[in-house]
Amino acid sequence: MKTKLMMLSLATLGLVLGGCTTNSNTLPSDSVSPETSVSSNESTSSNPEKADTQATVPSIKVTVAEAIAAFEKAYPDTSITSIDLDTSFGAYYFEVQGVDDNKEYELKINAETGEETKEREENLDADEKNGVKKAEDALNLKDILSIDDATKFAAEALGVTQETATDWSLDKELTITYWEVTFKSGRSESSVKLNAQTGDILETELDD
Repeated sequence: MKTKLMMLSLATLGLVLGGCTTNSNTLPSDSVSPETSVSSNESTSSNPEKADTQATVPSIKVTVAEAIAAFEKAYPDTSITSIDLDTSFGAYYFEVQGVDDNKEYELKINAETGEETKEREENLDADEKNGVKKAEDALNLKDILSIDDATKFAAEALGVTQETATDWSLDKELTITYWEVTFKSGRSESSVKLNAQTGDILETELDD
């Protein structure tokens, strides 16, 4: 039976998302090169070196910042609406989704080799066009926590080891952009949602 422990408070909902959390990641920092970064896009991280890969998964060599830059290069003038990092056919892949005023796009990136595949490009529904979905679902990518730091905070909240983290999602609920980190140990699976800028724990879900 799953027991969901809700830890989201009204105070958390009122947080200013621009707040920064110091990155304690000891990995060498990776920054996005100017030619692959779209500075005019509001969704671009202003501090991409914070978005390093997770240290406990050696096969992940592409950083979150690089995945963001790859999507923005493939689809200029878009806003990213979700980023997922999980295994597919034995390898880790980023699945990055985004929209412009009229279409929705998806780019799949091999997290080890950086190989890119354009997965989907389709028209938005009439009620989502003209910037409606873009305004509602665009992620705030300014000063986001690295995967490593998000995993650390989530593991501490659950009392588990970082090495048991298997899946990561960057998404949005209400006005908050959040990381969701999933941990697996044997048949047990747990997850934590945390504010992607501040690291505040929003929700934990335990699989008993």
